[in-house]
Order: sequence, then structure tokens, then C-alpha cells
Amino acid sequence: MVNISNRKVLTQNLYNGERILREFKSEYPYIKSNTRYNVLIDKHRDNEKFAGILPMLRAQSQISGLTVMQIRNIYNSSREKINTLKNVVKYTKVANCQEQTFLIHDKCKNAGIPAINVRLNFEQKNGFDTTKNHAFTVIGMKKNADVSDPKTWGKNAVIIDAWSNMVKRVHEGIDIIKETFRFDPNTENCVFSKHRDL
Repeated sequence: MVNISNRKVLTQNLYNGERILREFKSEYPYIKSNTRYNVLIDKHRDNEKFAGILPMLRAQSQISGLTVMQIRNIYNSSREKINTLKNVVKYTKVANCQEQTFLIHDKCKNAGIPAINVRLNFEQKNGFDTTKNHAFTVIGMKKNADVSDPKTWGKNAVIIDAWSNMVKRVHEGIDIIKETFRFDPNTENCVFSKHRDL
């Protein structure tokens, strides 16, 4: 038998997540991200149909990457971090998953919605380092959850991921993220940890 109260909580969390994401997209439309460009480049590098636009995507990735580095330097040296981040992202229209996660977390906080930022590293099983990682916000996580184990986050936990433009139940969201980053279970492990909030 389905617990109606639990279904209501999940439905409310999904609704809240969609509302927060809509507000974010309204406030920060058309955000560029070097990591988004890199995912597109990786996905289409062997496809002849995309050969003509890959150089443009690489150039956009470089420009956005330099801007992200500047944004992070400004953010880290600022006393009013979140206000500074809001202003520079609005001005530059550039932000990677980390910056977007901070901004989503701030919106949750202002709406009175408890949230936690999570980092996902795709670590190589052979011990070599990888640059593949992602950050997103989770609402509705159980109080005694182990952030390193999504199975403990609870049935009402919802991922809000502005970078991926999605609000999903945890298992669905993680599957989308794995697919986006071309996760290979034969060579990689998914390692979850708490990301700093702001």
C-alpha cells in the first residue's frame, strides 16, 4: 500500500524544485558553461555532421572557462559572496555547475526550503585522476542520510540541477547525470560528497 502522506511530500518537493528552477532560469537566462560545451564536444567528436561546429564549440569553451576562473577569483575574494556571484553571473551570463548550484541553494534558502549541495566525482578505478565531476542541490533529503550514499537520501529527496535543467527524483536525476557525462561503470566509480553550500 502506498503511503499517501509520503507521496504528498514527494509531490511538494518536486513542485518546489520546479518553482526554484523556473525562478533561476527567469533570473539567469542563456547561461554559458565551458563544461557544457565540453560535454557537447565529447559527445559529438566522432560525428562528421558536427565537424564544422566543433572548432566553434572549443573556442566558446575556452572563453567561458577563462570567465569562470575570473568569476571564482572574484567570488573567493569577496566579503558578500552570494551577492557578488549573482551580479557577476548576471553580467557575464557564464556559470558552471558549481556556481549554478550555489545560486539554486541560495534560492532554496530564501524560500525556506532546506537544501544540501552535493558533489559527484567520477573517479577512475585504476587510480588515475579524472576531471569529470558535477555539483547539484538536493531538497527533501532525510536528516540522517549519508551524503556519500544516495540510497540513504530518502524517497522524498529531489535533485535540482540548473546546469542540466532538471528537477528529478534522485535515482532518475543521477541516471541522467551519468548519461550526460558518459559514465562507464567498468572503468569509473561514482563518489558522492557534501559540496560547500555558499
